[in-house]
Amino acid sequence: MSRPGRELPGWAAEVGRTLLAVVLALAVAFVVILAVSAEPGAAFRTLLGGPLDSPRTIGVWLDDAAKLTIAGLALAVVFQARLFALGAQGQAYVGGLAAGVVALSAVGQSPLAVPLGLLAAAVVGGAYGWLPGVLRARFGANEIVSTLMLNYIAIDVFAWLLRTRIAPAGSGLTRSAPFPPPAVYPTLVPGTRIDLGFAIALLAAVVVWFVLARTTAGFALRMVGHNPGFARFVGIRVPSTIVLAMSLSGVLGGILGAVLVQGNAFGELAVGFEGLVAFEGILVAIVARNRPLVIPFVALGYGYLRQGAVLMGLRSDVPTEVIAVVQGLVILLVASVGLFAWLRRAHPVLPGDSPRVAESGDGTPLPMREETRA
Repeated sequence: MSRPGRELPGWAAEVGRTLLAVVLALAVAFVVILAVSAEPGAAFRTLLGGPLDSPRTIGVWLDDAAKLTIAGLALAVVFQARLFALGAQGQAYVGGLAAGVVALSAVGQSPLAVPLGLLAAAVVGGAYGWLPGVLRARFGANEIVSTLMLNYIAIDVFAWLLRTRIAPAGSGLTRSAPFPPPAVYPTLVPGTRIDLGFAIALLAAVVVWFVLARTTAGFALRMVGHNPGFARFVGIRVPSTIVLAMSLSGVLGGILGAVLVQGNAFGELAVGFEGLVAFEGILVAIVARNRPLVIPFVALGYGYLRQGAVLMGLRSDVPTEVIAVVQGLVILLVASVGLFAWLRRAHPVLPGDSPRVAESGDGTPLPMREETRA
């Protein structure tokens, strides 16, 4: 039994577990690379150091991290409410479509193209999140099924509109005309992909933290997620709070779409522009334990390994399929730490544990779940 006062602080133990998982994942990845590569040392060095090779690769890494941050925030909001909604992908497509329509209109030639594109994406994405929220709150529809189906609808409608209405007539292309320069995000660091989207991601993290931790609506959202029965007892309208959580998540998903299509890496509408970033946000949110201010740091770490794996595939003899295996191993081992911690938070008192005060995603104590009370 450990002596009182000798235990590590909770944040230190959490960081230690995550770092241990990363080291184990990299060790397993090296074994896999050793088995398939004629120069495993060079391939592994590219995995670990490739993203820092040049300003261009650093820019790609930070740009990816910004998009992963927004995706992680979108999912963290609904996870805080204990809703396993996966609609960020569809919301990104409808948000990107709305931003693209603004960029390709007459407004796209004016300085209003960027703010109006962002606003249109947020509104449309919020509406696309509101729909499954209403289905869940009013009709008891399973949010996993409804959001996944809405993802497919958004992706296919986006592709149909792009091919038949938006792409240049008769071109047969699966991409639009390039956006006018005023409709593309300005670059923050010349010669890199670091653009306005990076600042939007950081601002979004602060705003989401403030909403969840410092507003009545955020407290209600977290309370509904932790203990719906107690939330009803104290007068919180649970159905309305569920709709609010899904709508806020949709706003962030729509913003992700705008940041993707109006960023200087794209500057156009294209089939598949989202590139599964929204689903990778699930990992970011889980490892960060749905804490908005932690999500950008997790996104930086995951984005670094993601970019290193891509560069390893380009610069070494490691097959593409093995790259996916390496990425999967890293994700599995790192996410397992966050998932275990998330489960312990959902059930604060497990066999052999001493009772403790449960906390929300930002560290604020919340009442114990009913099933854990004595």
